[in-house]
Amino acid sequence: MIRKTYILFSVVVLAGLGSCTKDFLEKEPLTDRVEENFYKTPDDAFQALVAVYDVLQWQTGGGYHPNDLVSNILSDDAFCGGSGPGDRPGLNRMGRFSEYTTDQEPLGLWKDRYTGIYRANILLEKIEAIPFPDAALKTRYIAEARFLRGYYYFQLEQYFGHIPLILKTLSVSENNQVQAAPADVYNQIASDLWFAYNSLPATIVANETGRVSKWAAGSMLARVYLYHKGYGKGVLGITSDLKADDKIFTEADIEAIVDDVITTSGHDRVANYADLWGVSNENNIESIFQVNHTAKGDWGDWGWGNGSEGNWTIVMSGFRGMNDPIYDAGWGFQPASASLASEFEPGDARYIVSILDPTTEGRTYKPQDCYQHTGFAFKKIQPVKANKPATNSDLNWPNNWMVIRFADVLLMGAELNLDNNLSKAQGYYNLVRERAFGSTATPPTLTNGTAGLDLIFHERRVEFAGEGLRYWDLLRRGLTYAQQKIDAAAGVAPFNETFVPATLGLLPIPQSEITVSGNSLVQNAGY
Repeated sequence: MIRKTYILFSVVVLAGLGSCTKDFLEKEPLTDRVEENFYKTPDDAFQALVAVYDVLQWQTGGGYHPNDLVSNILSDDAFCGGSGPGDRPGLNRMGRFSEYTTDQEPLGLWKDRYTGIYRANILLEKIEAIPFPDAALKTRYIAEARFLRGYYYFQLEQYFGHIPLILKTLSVSENNQVQAAPADVYNQIASDLWFAYNSLPATIVANETGRVSKWAAGSMLARVYLYHKGYGKGVLGITSDLKADDKIFTEADIEAIVDDVITTSGHDRVANYADLWGVSNENNIESIFQVNHTAKGDWGDWGWGNGSEGNWTIVMSGFRGMNDPIYDAGWGFQPASASLASEFEPGDARYIVSILDPTTEGRTYKPQDCYQHTGFAFKKIQPVKANKPATNSDLNWPNNWMVIRFADVLLMGAELNLDNNLSKAQGYYNLVRERAFGSTATPPTLTNGTAGLDLIFHERRVEFAGEGLRYWDLLRRGLTYAQQKIDAAAGVAPFNETFVPATLGLLPIPQSEITVSGNSLVQNAGY
């Protein structure tokens, strides 16, 4: 299990020592590890690698910004919610695409991910000088660090679009970084993930749960390819194909990777959709990459939120005033939209697992305390009392966040094959539908082009409800499509969350980062 380890680059201040000898001053600290005496052994490298993983759990480098929750609020699947418009006002403005450039949440998303990139960069620089008796172990550490760096950069690209590409540790005098061309950032992401795909192990043993595999890298590369193809080329205007160093990826290359994950990885569907969720079902056969959280509460507290190892989405998503034997009360954020609830077809077994309707289910709560109350919440990510942590209970819910699972790869495979191998596309699509409706139900027939794509995107919406994928799926089909869907889910105040095409669907570059850069960074359009 990946656990949190801290690397402290301490500055030892020696004052008032009078006649201390030169020999004493040359001794290494007995208790502190400093940069000069760290990065010496494979164990040091592993501790540094865990520090890169650690950032996956961070959700409060500025404001409260769990990745799945933020993505849901931006989409047509959820409103901001909370107790009122002044409860996390940055999130409230985010739901309306009217963020201030000084809001906390965009800054937190930016800072946390660049911290992960910094930690990956310093490990990749230092590891070359560390003697490894096992060369394969060294390669694995490098591949894991590159996967994580690529993942952090992909998130930054999705949120901000125009970002600096930093591949080394920087001195203070190098703060004036400029934004790279989006094509260059995507190609670096592809390069990191391609290296990881070819270098990571195919099997993760039980005591290493939480570490990334070859299949996680391949699945993420497929996701990046589709986003680059749809949003990168369609909105940002990238004209070149995705490439990793000298390798230019064709659609056939990505289809082959997806086929490899589906046929060779050992991952598969969980037979019962309900068994995907809950603390007891984590890291199951369908999970390809998930962020592991624990209820261990002695690291972080309200004074240091990123020190917590829990999942903040859980308490943020619960109904306010919930008085129920199963569910605990929460903060009322990201109420699910009626648009999403109505998207489920009759007989879809995923509805009762994905959507909590307390009125229908006889749950007692305080709807009057819930801002933008729709009557729906995401059941997958509710605070269940049986899982409530004993220490710092709000901060340390142990539910993992599912990033990529087998059903996602199946639907990516269906999408990739839609216009060139309709039979294969239908087969992958049917596997997802079969679990939801039973093997005797007849699935819709896919066709080439927009009609078939609409069926796949409908399936993605209900299959991954609340998992943070919908917004990026909307943007992949262009700004007009995203606006149509998001605006259709909106309503009169306080549900007047409508899309603003001028922003290109991006968040603002944090003003403090522009200032630190000496105005080298340029603000995104629409802000």
